[in-house]
Amino acid sequence: MKATFRIIMCLSVLMVSSSVLAQSKHAASSAVTSKDKKTTIITTPASARTAYADNNAGSTVIFSNLATAYPAGLYWCCQGSTVSGPNSLILVEWWHGAAFTPSVDATATKIAVSIGYLAGTRKNIILSLNADDAGIPGAVLEQWTVYDLGEAGTCCTVQTKRSSGIALTAGQQYWIVASTEPNSDVWAAWNQADSDQIDNSVNAGYTNQFGPAAWQSFTTNLNVAFAVYGQ
Repeated sequence: MKATFRIIMCLSVLMVSSSVLAQSKHAASSAVTSKDKKTTIITTPASARTAYADNNAGSTVIFSNLATAYPAGLYWCCQGSTVSGPNSLILVEWWHGAAFTPSVDATATKIAVSIGYLAGTRKNIILSLNADDAGIPGAVLEQWTVYDLGEAGTCCTVQTKRSSGIALTAGQQYWIVASTEPNSDVWAAWNQADSDQIDNSVNAGYTNQFGPAAWQSFTTNLNVAFAVYGQ
């Protein structure tokens, strides 16, 4: 009786795991993470691809590392910073932030990112524009829920969110942050930019795997792909 029960339980676990992976179509089945789970790598790119269509005519570029001159290669398809909820398939909560500093006073009206979905019943993340707090993401200036995540392992779609206007001060650091809802099981990857692989950028990670969750900033030449537009 005990042996039969164990077999049934094992089959149930396998069925649940297969169901979760099926939600992500191709990507999760070929995805691996770095040892600290901060980076997600898609080992086999998906076959579906869409060239980028730039619809930002008339907007001021406050910051962008999107390779818009190459609509078929806007960013790197197959590696990105992990964005995951505490109940995700990888069992770790990871949020990611990317800093930018306006060169002139500006008003942000549109944010563009590229974040690909991998697994989870919740297929959304939280995107926000944050003030700086001593070198890490601080107060949220505005936030949005992103439901239209792309498929991880593809290029070159982006997710955009609009604002009625967020005042930004020249020379002051701000953050674009991708986070998750409480108890979320989403696993996603914020694609890496490939327009500048030399200069360092300031990023930050928020995770619960080393103790109480907290932000920690770091410099990297592998920034995530995003743009801030405005006037």
